[in-house]
Amino acid sequence: MLLERYQILLANEGAKRILSKPYGLELLFVLAVCEAENADNGVEDSYELLRHFAPRRAAFSNFIKTLESEGHIVKTVSSIKASKNILRLSKDVGKAFKAFKAS
Repeated sequence: MLLERYQILLANEGAKRILSKPYGLELLFVLAVCEAENADNGVEDSYELLRHFAPRRAAFSNFIKTLESEGHIVKTVSSIKASKNILRLSKDVGKAFKAFKAS
């Protein structure tokens, strides 16, 4: 049942933190798709992909910084543009989200 899978996803601290925002579920999908496609998505790119309940840019940027400091999102340097950081879900959150989608 979908509700049970969602509750299992919420048991993961990182996913729970991301899902605390109205746009959290969409952000999980955006970051998962970008990783699967090996996209060069930074904070601004990820923000632009949000379609529903999008916050103000500054609030989104602060939320991403918080998620990074808590270890739920990882920023890596882009291989295309050295001044750009790519956003990825942490391994723990990514694993929990993949399990949620697969079940």
